[in-house]
Amino acid sequence: MTQVSQTNSYANAPRDAGQEVPFDLRELIYSRTDDRGVIQAANDVFGRLAGYSFREFIGAPHKLIRHADMPKGFFHIFWQYLKAGEPAVGYVKNRSKDGRYYWVLAAAIPCDGGYFSVRMKPNSNLFHTIRAEYANLRRREEKEDLSAEASAEILLERLNELGFYSYPEFMSQALQEESAARDAGLGRPADKVAAHLTGLVTALTDALKEQTRLVGLFDSLKLLPVNMRLIAARLEPQGGPISQISMNYKTSFDNISERLTKFVTGEANICGRMDTAVRRGLILTNCARLHLEMSSHIRRPESGTEGSERRKEHLIVEKLGSDSQKRVQASLADAANLAASLIAAAFEIRRLVLGLDTIRILGRVESRRDHVFEAACSATLDQIDSVQAEISESLQSLSNLAVQIQTSLSMINATRAKAESAQAAQAAAEAEAAGDDGIEHGFMSGDPSDAADMGLSAENDISDGAPRYAAE
Repeated sequence: MTQVSQTNSYANAPRDAGQEVPFDLRELIYSRTDDRGVIQAANDVFGRLAGYSFREFIGAPHKLIRHADMPKGFFHIFWQYLKAGEPAVGYVKNRSKDGRYYWVLAAAIPCDGGYFSVRMKPNSNLFHTIRAEYANLRRREEKEDLSAEASAEILLERLNELGFYSYPEFMSQALQEESAARDAGLGRPADKVAAHLTGLVTALTDALKEQTRLVGLFDSLKLLPVNMRLIAARLEPQGGPISQISMNYKTSFDNISERLTKFVTGEANICGRMDTAVRRGLILTNCARLHLEMSSHIRRPESGTEGSERRKEHLIVEKLGSDSQKRVQASLADAANLAASLIAAAFEIRRLVLGLDTIRILGRVESRRDHVFEAACSATLDQIDSVQAEISESLQSLSNLAVQIQTSLSMINATRAKAESAQAAQAAAEAEAAGDDGIEHGFMSGDPSDAADMGLSAENDISDGAPRYAAE
């Protein structure tokens, strides 16, 4: 899609403070900074929306467009991911030089020597929900004098209440919804890989729920063999065999429970790790699309304009797109390995549960030797029968979901290979059409030379060790 330059309607738009700056769906904002948050390069859409000239913003810190309505808790979360080398996504309200504002969905990623961000116009229902949340949080920050850390905790709690159990879940959904809305608004087909990954996320959510259910079932079974031993102790000597069976059952159960704990809790949580890997893949897939779209804009030829800086920037952005694609592949490969591990772990536990069935049946047979004992144990044995049946069903469901996830990942990789081949052919055709002097209209880059004239510096833009850049 062609990048839109400034139009007459934009040029003649009202300049009153407090109004929203016109921002078209076709446009993408692009900027790159060094590791201190000093702007190194940007496109003309950035300059038009921010209201600053090339000389004003190249070499200036990104905080010159920070809007006072933005909660500091958001930036605290955002920078945690960027500083960890991960992509970061979020809705941001920015302030233009004349006091107007514009909203973006920012997709930022670390790059060599700094950070790179592409922003699009948000247009989904989720965006309107988050706007209201930001306004409420900002009021609380001011009223309660909240720290960035405290504000971030509140924001994460609110996202959890809205149905997002983690910030990566929110990031992946926000970026996918906005990308899909933009595709629909521009009348172009949705990205097949991203659509498949979105479906896979649904299967992973089901797997996480099934895993939680399985853990709950094991917890409910934990005390039942103990109850059997207590009943057996009250009915000695008839209860002697049942007491021994109960001890054997508990020993086997504890062994199974320990194995279950190894793959459902903490860092060993297979479903959780799969979910993280796939969501990272979904985020990076959409980031790569934006990077490749920007690189095609930068490469577009225009006669009579110096092209060396543009060609250099094109290579930087193109490499980011390529690196993102490689990271997508690595994330999906990780998810596939985890799916195989989940299938193996579920199979092993199901095998052990079959052994538990044998002990349970022995307990049922032994209890029937005495009518008094059978009456006393009947309710507990019925509970054990019922819970074990649910455990077997849950393990089967978890195995089926793991196989479904593994199959989906294979299909996604095949789709990605086909899409990458088509992209390579398209890029080759564009390169041939553009020639060696391909450049982009409206691209800006330069050396930091004017920040001092504005009274701004990189040091002024750093708080708590985090440069204020890509989200803004």
